[in-house]
Amino acid sequence: MIGQTISHYKVLEKLGEGGMGVVYKAHDTKLDRVVALKFLPHGITVSEEDKARFLQEARAASAVMHPNVCVIHDIAEHAGQQFIVMEFVEGKTLRQVIPVQKMQDAISYAIQIGEALQEAHSKGVVHRDIKTDNIMVNTKSQIKVMDFGLAKLKGSLKLTRTSSTVGTLAYMAPEQIQGGEVNARSDIFSFGVVLYEMLTGHLPFRGEHEAAMMYSIVNEEPQPLERYKADVSPLLANIIQRALEKDPSDRFQSAGDMVVELRRVQKKTTRVARGLTAEMPATAPPQAASEAVTPQKTVSKKSFRKIFWTGIGVVALLGIIAVVYLFLPKQPTQITVNPGMTFRVLPIPFTQIQSPGLSRDGNWAAFPAADANSKWDIYFMNTTSGESRRITSDSAGWINGVDISPDGSQIVYDRYNGAANRMEIAIVSSVGGSSKKIAEGVQSGVFFPRWRPDGQRVGYVRGTLYGQAGRAEFWTVKPNGSESRCELVDSASGEARKFSWSPDGQSICWTRYFSEQWREVFVYELSTKEGRQLTFDNKDIRGVYWTLNDEIILSSNKSGNYNLWMVPSLGGSLTQITKGTGSDYAVMMSRDGSKLLYAQGQDISHIWIASIDGSNSHQITFDDAVVWHVSFTPDAKAVLFNFAQPEAMKGGSSLCSIDRDGRNRKQLTSGEEWIEYPIPSPDGRWIMYRRYELNEPSDSSKVYLIDAENPVSPKLIGKGWVGGWVDEKTFLIDDLSAPGTWLYSIEGGEPRKFFEDSTYARPLQGGKYIGYYDLRHGRGGAWVCAAPGVKDPRLPSPMRLPSSIAESGFDRDGRFFYYVKTAGELRRVSIPSGKEEVIRAAFPGLGASPFSSFDISYNGKEIVYTDARVNGKLVMIENPFK
Repeated sequence: MIGQTISHYKVLEKLGEGGMGVVYKAHDTKLDRVVALKFLPHGITVSEEDKARFLQEARAASAVMHPNVCVIHDIAEHAGQQFIVMEFVEGKTLRQVIPVQKMQDAISYAIQIGEALQEAHSKGVVHRDIKTDNIMVNTKSQIKVMDFGLAKLKGSLKLTRTSSTVGTLAYMAPEQIQGGEVNARSDIFSFGVVLYEMLTGHLPFRGEHEAAMMYSIVNEEPQPLERYKADVSPLLANIIQRALEKDPSDRFQSAGDMVVELRRVQKKTTRVARGLTAEMPATAPPQAASEAVTPQKTVSKKSFRKIFWTGIGVVALLGIIAVVYLFLPKQPTQITVNPGMTFRVLPIPFTQIQSPGLSRDGNWAAFPAADANSKWDIYFMNTTSGESRRITSDSAGWINGVDISPDGSQIVYDRYNGAANRMEIAIVSSVGGSSKKIAEGVQSGVFFPRWRPDGQRVGYVRGTLYGQAGRAEFWTVKPNGSESRCELVDSASGEARKFSWSPDGQSICWTRYFSEQWREVFVYELSTKEGRQLTFDNKDIRGVYWTLNDEIILSSNKSGNYNLWMVPSLGGSLTQITKGTGSDYAVMMSRDGSKLLYAQGQDISHIWIASIDGSNSHQITFDDAVVWHVSFTPDAKAVLFNFAQPEAMKGGSSLCSIDRDGRNRKQLTSGEEWIEYPIPSPDGRWIMYRRYELNEPSDSSKVYLIDAENPVSPKLIGKGWVGGWVDEKTFLIDDLSAPGTWLYSIEGGEPRKFFEDSTYARPLQGGKYIGYYDLRHGRGGAWVCAAPGVKDPRLPSPMRLPSSIAESGFDRDGRFFYYVKTAGELRRVSIPSGKEEVIRAAFPGLGASPFSSFDISYNGKEIVYTDARVNGKLVMIENPFK
């Protein structure tokens, strides 16, 4: 825009940019004068009503003619964008000159601001946004108050959120924050904030984010002025204190009254200054000064030389010490665990929670939690009072974790979008409102976002979750969703990693996957992509956090239970922080290290059986353990399932069976390895499942068969995942090394390819149709098509099937595709018509977490499912280190 002529204004240079638009210096070619052009932001949604209000406010502001008010010359429009022509003020903003060193200058500025407000209020114009950024000091030390009338416009139009929100909030009156009447007394409160800041260089009310700032303004008293400026006049301190009263009726009722008091202080200050000057004695001449000194014994030349060279030696020694101190590498202050640390469980009204975030001052926490209907949202709470409130309305399938921005104004989190069947990274204001998606996973998931320490980017993990194969990548993106880029690719396969930024944002610590039971911490420098291993324990690690003291806190089962440990970022031995049964994970810490927040929880699930319409629901397991991958036997008299202790990572899982009435429970495998996906043959004689060792990754799994009546000698079939049974003698295995499905026979022989490459496929309705999961780019998801050689006018081309937040699949004969749309709600799609039906019944806990599972009986009349959940709590440690 620089160099362009808009109307009769030639744009000369850009002066600045803020929440209310961009300001340019321009030459008025008609009147031959320099002016300032303020263009309102492109993000404003301008209705006719808005335009009328804008013009009304601008006219009112232009009516304020006063030497200390920046004059508005004109309001115009260019290319559909409105702009204001204002007086050009050459100088600095008040923010740029605070704290004002000379008391007389500060009082002079205050009187000029007060007179500007007095004039505006007399014309019925309330500023509503008095702050040091809106007040100019020109080259003649004259005050110019800017943007009269625009604050009301800012509140009435839809503006793009800016980073200045917290700064503006710091000057707001309590009634303005609470949505009450805003009038001249509100400007007086803001004026009091400006005076306080002008004298001390500090804001009277502070907080790292909006919620903390709002609480401080409404409830707290500012620090006494004397703390920052010992020589402040008691009269001036009293004026500021009165201007900052919470109740408008206790403040000055007009700016004119305040100016009267300021002038009285000015007179007293000037009188005192003159008095001190008059009483100060003249400087004594050299002779008089020497005569006033008590005679001393003359120092000999020898003694003088001795003192001189001794002094030179001392100075040299001090210089050497200073050089050594400045140039030797600094080591971080060694911290140790404080045996006197205190633990406090935060009073949250939920049991299903995930990884929390903590504000930098430690006074606020954000956490994801599921309500009674298994809907996940973000909640924000004060860690002192314990009050929490919901700030999102996503009602997501699940949320893994959150993080609070360095300035406390925003919260980033991951969420499962059931409608799109994908994970997303989203941002929401810490005071609530609509959230904005900034990243999404299409072929893979996106998880565990964390703000870079400077708040300019968000880091997150892109990959798979919960034991699936694939490499994890570390990505970053700007908070507005732009400039997303891959920073690091982990060469090891396995599930998505946990990470934490280094204090300078140049490196990350990263949990590298080796197997289901084994992860280690690595540190990667992002500029070089070079990594070094930090832990060598061959244990599992569930989370990491890099402290300002260069310690890395991690959740490890090094002691058998998941507890918190710390290790120097340069390497060394681990020091245990917490003890007990755990599971302690998802640690965050305040900036000063005085507060440490972590989640503690156990995975719990039970087995339920119900009629397909939701009736006759009953629970058949009751122990606090983890059960999943449930499957009916062909006669529906029993259920097969996987079982693990609450700390499932500790000792593997076993294959079990239980009668439908909850009796006759049997363990069919040893439990010294990972067992998953048991599927019985149609005649009930065989059970197929996948297995892998505790120290192996999940993509190394192998498929085994056992005799249902005599399960002592498992039979290895091949490497891959369980596919399903075709009939009593043939079954399918999904090959993980070269994606595809292969047909095997119990009687042996060479397997043969069943369907297309890069798909995992199943025959439906006796082989008439094929149901498959497509792995090819752009086609990811579940599909159904007519079998090769079969033409069906009801299914002329492949049909994409809906997505699910839990396990989904076809019933035994392939007549229906069942899936969970939202937690607790089961749906099915008819094959081949594609007609979708909602089974109008609630299945509590179904789909409440990624570990949920279900199966439909052979006759299609019943469902068996798990109500997977996490029983969790948030724990705060006060003074964890010394």
